[in-house]
Amino acid sequence: MIKLEIEEFIFEVKDEILSYEELGEEYADRWEQEFLAWLKNDKIKKKNVKTDKGNTYFLIDDESEIFDIADEYYYAVDANKIDEYWKKFQ
Repeated sequence: MIKLEIEEFIFEVKDEILSYEELGEEYADRWEQEFLAWLKNDKIKKKNVKTDKGNTYFLIDDESEIFDIADEYYYAVDANKIDEYWKKFQ
């Protein structure tokens, strides 16, 4: 299990989203804003988010999860199903 500080997690996912020419910076920034809104929503149980000594972390099994998150976002944008992406996000 890898613990990434939230800022580092956001950077890594946005960097991967930017590798898709079809998405670019607009969608990378949109992902960040929607992720931060997801993170602040107390109604959502977040199994991969942990707080330790005042720092918040996103837990992943390995680096490939970053690629999977970006890939799933790409497919959601392409299918115009971004809302569904966030409903299933963990």
